[in-house]
Amino acid sequence: MAKKKKQATPMRMRRKINKRQEMSAFGPLLVAGLIGLGIASLNAVGVAIVGLAPTIVLSLTAKGINKAERVQCVGFMNIAGVLPFIAMVMDQPRELMFILFNPINLATMYGAAAVGYALVHVGPMLAAIVLQSLAQERIKTLNQQRQALIEQWGADVIGDKDGPEEEPGWAQGRRPSA
Repeated sequence: MAKKKKQATPMRMRRKINKRQEMSAFGPLLVAGLIGLGIASLNAVGVAIVGLAPTIVLSLTAKGINKAERVQCVGFMNIAGVLPFIAMVMDQPRELMFILFNPINLATMYGAAAVGYALVHVGPMLAAIVLQSLAQERIKTLNQQRQALIEQWGADVIGDKDGPEEEPGWAQGRRPSA
């Protein structure tokens, strides 16, 4: 009896299974916080849901590596922008519609999320610039220390008294003779 050949499945039909799925506690904590807030004040939940829309959308649509970190960065900044208005609504529940439909309030809530997005996109570049400048300072310091050692001990301390040695054959790209 002949063995059946496995049918090749198209690439789009194959499901890539990631061995290590990214998990974050941010989503469950956000839901638990909204439930706890709902017990205290339903108006505050309304402000939170409207104000946290950028975070909710990002958590549902984000893909790729570092998804959890991006959601957390945007989410925490968004929460920082929404918290003052939650406090206002809990203090004066009749002001719910004013708080929700005031453009300045919405700009503050969504602007805080925009700052989170900016941190996600600009933060790595700023970190690279800072690390590069620190490395340049370290190189400058090492060169100064090297010059001080040469002045104190002479040129023999660097081990280059006869000039450059000939590089071995393998370093020059020659093959060893067999």
